[in-house]
Amino acid sequence: MGWKGTLIEGPLAIASRLAAPWGPLAVTPREILVIRPNDLGDLHTTTPALAALRIRFPSSRIVAAVGSWGSAVLTGNPNVDEVVELDAPWNNKFVADQSWRAIVKFLWRSEQVRSLCRRGGFDVGIDVLGSHVGALLMMRLGVRYRIGVRGYRGGWSACQRYIRFSNRVHVARAALNQVALLGATELPDAIPQLFLSESERLDAERAWGERRPGVARLIVGCGGGLAGKCWPIDHMADALARLTRTLRRGDASGVEVLLVGGAADRDRGRQIVELTGGAVRSVCGETSLRSTFALCAGADAVLTNASMLSHTAAAFRKPTVVVLGGMHQDQEAYDRLWGYPAPYRSVGPANAAERERGWPAVESVVGAVLSCLR
Repeated sequence: MGWKGTLIEGPLAIASRLAAPWGPLAVTPREILVIRPNDLGDLHTTTPALAALRIRFPSSRIVAAVGSWGSAVLTGNPNVDEVVELDAPWNNKFVADQSWRAIVKFLWRSEQVRSLCRRGGFDVGIDVLGSHVGALLMMRLGVRYRIGVRGYRGGWSACQRYIRFSNRVHVARAALNQVALLGATELPDAIPQLFLSESERLDAERAWGERRPGVARLIVGCGGGLAGKCWPIDHMADALARLTRTLRRGDASGVEVLLVGGAADRDRGRQIVELTGGAVRSVCGETSLRSTFALCAGADAVLTNASMLSHTAAAFRKPTVVVLGGMHQDQEAYDRLWGYPAPYRSVGPANAAERERGWPAVESVVGAVLSCLR
């Protein structure tokens, strides 16, 4: 955060005392508000913190405020009593206008915010991202005990407690550290938690088709939200074609490859299918978020760009290969913030030639996936 952001902290601190006074931490908070209206991967990494809150305050009502695009991530989650939609115009890829004008209008005129205001305040609020606007939102909603982040996007001056941002601390671990500020000592692993119904799992099995002996299931996330996260189409198609050829003539009987992604990835999926000569199948743009989760749960391994699917795979402990390059050239830095323990692994540019091209060699990715499948 730059010097301009730091200057805002002074007025914010004054406003937090006058307009939205602090209150003590209740022994048993009536309602706890967790604010995370960011991207899908961000919400995945917040789920361990929700579990920690449930352990710490078993009788409190835990309310998660998330973007309408992400509410499906929390479906069936026993650690959340209520999910409210909050389509906040900051730090996500889903709201087009994220200007200050849009932010002010949202904070003071949005019916989503007004509805939360009518609840009469919250005993505790956690701005998981940590920002000036998140702090303003907590003040606007009458949150009496506020948790934030210092050193990222600001807002800590309006909070009683805050963690310090570090690019050496995993995002999920940072959220758990915020809950620790509330006295939580029993913290789960910093790995996403997703909950599927039996019917969702059965539907996914039907979508995969009958299991054939010796045929592995590989689910592939070909999109990434931003172009800079996406392995070039021809590289991914080449890798998948090599994988299918190698496994068909090897000890295994083969591999079934299923491409998943949103509506924006439909054309990307179609091109990859064509370039592989139909050796893979695409359902990009044809499945819901929940269906994608279930398909991942039914897979044997995962290949993906730096996208939501890597967090979904971690939730189901799937062997995973994440292709890094483009806007994520520093493999070590990415894994510190977003990576997971084995069976997760990332593959990034390994030498000067690959760094110049911006992506790892196809052979490196193929080798990593084969290790997962074998």
